[in-house]
Amino acid sequence: MSGNVLNEEAQQVRDAIAGLFAEDTPEQRFVRLTALLQGWRPLHEAVREMRQEAGAALYDGGSGMTYKDIGGLISVTESRARQIAKGIVRSDQDRAKAEKRATADGA
Repeated sequence: MSGNVLNEEAQQVRDAIAGLFAEDTPEQRFVRLTALLQGWRPLHEAVREMRQEAGAALYDGGSGMTYKDIGGLISVTESRARQIAKGIVRSDQDRAKAEKRATADGA
């Protein structure tokens, strides 16, 4: 996805945010949008957790959809779908790899 193209859900969020500040002065908008950006990381984490819960519900302990089918819903691999449903984020993987390398180097 290019930097200027939003999917439908992202566009709806953008429109909702714009609506929150529609009657503000530019100064008010500037201050309030800065505050919004300062809270963005926790919001991003909350959305990620919601997606994880939905993925786990789809998998349903193995009695629901397969990870391959879940991945097909969002065009990712079976492995990535498993990571999403289990709440594994890339930074977790990178940290684990770094720890493994450090242990191997120190052995």
